[in-house]
Amino acid sequence: MNTANRMNSRQTMQNTLCLIMACLGLMACSSGSNPVSSSPPPAPADITVSGVVSDGPVTGGSIFAFAADQVIPALESVDPDGDRLVALTAAASIVTLTREESDEDQYSVVLPGSMAGDTIFLVFDNAESADQLFRDTPPNLASIAILGDAGSAQRSNLSMQTTLVTNLVLRELDPDGDGTPVDSTAIQSTIDSALANVLMSFADDEVGRERYSSDFDPFTADDDSVHQVSGALGFLMRAAAITTGLSFGEILDAMAGDAADGILDGSIPLSLEPTTEQEAAAMAVNNVATAGSDDDIAVFAVGPCSSSAVAMRQACAVDLFDDLFELTAICKDIFDDGERADCLAEAAAAVPEQDEECDDIFDARLALCADVNDSAHEPMFGGTFAANFINPLQIGTTVPVNPWFPLVTGNRWVYEGGDETIEVEVTDETKLIDGVTCVVVIDIASEDEVVVEITRDWYAQDINGNVWYCGEIARNFEVFEGDAPEDPELVDIDGSWKADREGAEAGILLPFDPVVDDVIRQEVMFGEAEDVIEILSISATESSPGGSCNGNCLMTADTTPLEPDVEENKYYAPGIGLIVEVDVETGDRVELTEFTSQ
Repeated sequence: MNTANRMNSRQTMQNTLCLIMACLGLMACSSGSNPVSSSPPPAPADITVSGVVSDGPVTGGSIFAFAADQVIPALESVDPDGDRLVALTAAASIVTLTREESDEDQYSVVLPGSMAGDTIFLVFDNAESADQLFRDTPPNLASIAILGDAGSAQRSNLSMQTTLVTNLVLRELDPDGDGTPVDSTAIQSTIDSALANVLMSFADDEVGRERYSSDFDPFTADDDSVHQVSGALGFLMRAAAITTGLSFGEILDAMAGDAADGILDGSIPLSLEPTTEQEAAAMAVNNVATAGSDDDIAVFAVGPCSSSAVAMRQACAVDLFDDLFELTAICKDIFDDGERADCLAEAAAAVPEQDEECDDIFDARLALCADVNDSAHEPMFGGTFAANFINPLQIGTTVPVNPWFPLVTGNRWVYEGGDETIEVEVTDETKLIDGVTCVVVIDIASEDEVVVEITRDWYAQDINGNVWYCGEIARNFEVFEGDAPEDPELVDIDGSWKADREGAEAGILLPFDPVVDDVIRQEVMFGEAEDVIEILSISATESSPGGSCNGNCLMTADTTPLEPDVEENKYYAPGIGLIVEVDVETGDRVELTEFTSQ
C-alpha cells in the first residue's frame, strides 16, 4: 500500500471513530440524570368558580371576573349616566360571561390555574336580566373569591348579602389610593370582618324573626337558602326605594355603610367618610328596615295583653309593606308615564302616615292593657261553660231580660243620625257557636235610603243576665257612580268574626249589673274586632224621640284600638236599650227614633 493510500485509510478510521464517539456521547447524554426536554412543562389545571345569582332567582345579565388590582379601575370607568355594560366589557376582565336563558339562576366561570391563591371580584351587570321573585330588573350584584388550588372547583354566590360584603371590602381594597391592593391574606381578613357585620346587622327582619341560622354563609350556601335570605333583603331594598325615591344602587350603598359596624341604626361610621347624601340615605333605609320593631316596645311585653300588642304592632308593619307592594303593582300597570309617576309618589307618601297609624293603634292597645292589668282575655264562654247559658228564645217569657239590651224576639229599634238610618231586629233564629246557643239579630244600615251594610249579629245571654257577643257576619255594600243601575254592590265583609274561629273570642256586650269604672272587652279578634266599653255611669240622663231616661241611664265610653281617635258615649234606658250615641270629638248624635217591643 502506498503512502497516500495509508494516509486516506487512517483518516477514514479516525472519522469513523469520531462518529462512533459522538453517538456514544449522545447516548450518554440521553440516559444521564439531568435529561433535557424539548417541550415546556404542562400548565396548571383550570380553576372553576360557580354559584347562584340571587336577589330572588336572577336570569340573564353578564358576569365579569376582575383581579384585585383591576376591579376598582373597572368600576371607576363606569359613567353613572352611561352604559355600565359597555364600560365593564371594555375593562380588563379575566373572564366575561354572558348568561343565557338556559342558565337560569346558575353561573360558572373558568379561570387559569396559575391564579391559585389570588383574589378575584365577580361583578354582575343587570342589563338584559330579570328577577324571577320580584318580576323586575334586579340590582347590580357582586361577590369575592379567593381562589383555591389549581384544578379545584369552588362556590361563590352573587347575592344581596355578598354584594354588601363586597361593597365594604372594596372600600378597604386600596386604602392608599395608589392603585396597589392589599394582599389576599389581608383581603380575607377584611371579608371575614365585613361578613360578620353584615350578617349581624340583618340577622332579624322587621318583625323580629331570624332571617338565617348562625352558621349561614351567603358565599357558599345552597341555592334555596340563598334565594330565601337574599330575597328578604330584596324586599327591604324595594320598599326603601319606593319610599325614598333612591335607586337600588344607592340603597345598597347605604345598607352596606350602615352595616359596617354590625349595627343597623341609620348611621355610617365616620371612618368610611360618608357624604351627606349617603348619611340621609342610610337613615331613610333604616326607617324602613326597622318599621314596627322599635326596641322600646319590648319593655311593655310583660303580660299576655301587652305581648299580643307588640306582636300586632309588628304585624301592622308587615301589612304596611304588603299594601305598599300591591299599590305599587297597580301603579306600574298604568300606561301613562305621568299618571304612573303620580301613583307611585302617592303610594310612597302614604307609608309614613300608615306607619304612624300603626303606632297609634299600638299605643291604644297598650293603654287597654294597662286598664285590664295586662291580663289575657279569658272569657267564660264555649262548650265548657255551655250550661251557664240559656235558650235565647225564652228571654222575656221564662227568662229575665237584660234591661240594657232586651233580646226578646220581635223587638225592633230604628236609629237616625245625619244621613244614616239603622234598623235592628231580634229574630227567632238561633246559631250554635262554640257550644253556646246564640240568637240572630239583623242590623241594616242605610245612607240616603241606600243600603250600605247588612249585619247578622250573634248574641247569647248567660244565667246571670249578661249579654254576650258571639260574633257577626258583616256585609258591606257600595254604590259606584256611573253604573246602570246604581245598585249597592257587596265589596267586603270586613269586621266579620266568630268566636272560636281563627283565634276570635267572645266577650260580654253589656253586663246585667254594670259597675262604674269597669273596663270590658266586648270582642277580641285582633285586627278585625276589638271593641271595648268602660262603664261611666249608671245614673245618667238622656233623651231621644224613641225613649229617654232620667237619672237611671247606663252610660258607657265605647272605643276600639283599631280606631284610636274615635270615642263614643252611649246611653241605655232600662227596658229599652240604646237610645243615644254621641261622638265625643264631633258631638254628632245617633238617636233612637222608634222602639217596638213584643
